[in-house]
Amino acid sequence: MSAERQRAFTLIEILVVIVILGVIVTFAVLSFGVLGRDREAEQEARRLAAILAQVRDEAALQGRDFGMLVEPTGYEFLSLEPRRGGWEPVADDELMRRRELPEGLRMRLWLESREVVLESPRQEQRKKIETPKPQIIVLGSGEIVPFDLQIAREGGGTRWRVAATPQGELITDSPDANS
Repeated sequence: MSAERQRAFTLIEILVVIVILGVIVTFAVLSFGVLGRDREAEQEARRLAAILAQVRDEAALQGRDFGMLVEPTGYEFLSLEPRRGGWEPVADDELMRRRELPEGLRMRLWLESREVVLESPRQEQRKKIETPKPQIIVLGSGEIVPFDLQIAREGGGTRWRVAATPQGELITDSPDANS
């Protein structure tokens, strides 16, 4: 009887092994989540592309020009008001409301293969000066001025890209996935 007991595992030994495996799997999953793809950046890039597609459709339906003002941590849509002589924020439209990126995400913008320096004007400064001009234009014909915008976590991580081609196609991808 004592020979059989020495060959078999006890229930406590099996439970200890299961707990150790659980801890190892948990750390592996958490480290992949931290080092793997950034879900927030991906979600924001896909949301922005969907909003731009809807704004493009809205511009074509209304025959109005819209613009997107990009800041490092957010963006908003403006409409061209020729009678008033410039760009004005779009009011009372849930689709084109001002949006802020989640904490830690930043945007970078390229127009004609040149990086645009994005500024974050403070609210007080905004009231004193005229409404800033948008960097990305959506024409009333439904065309979008070509651009390349990247969303990434500060300090590194996976970048996600939203771009408009000269043919008017909106692209959402991760340039890091190709490397």
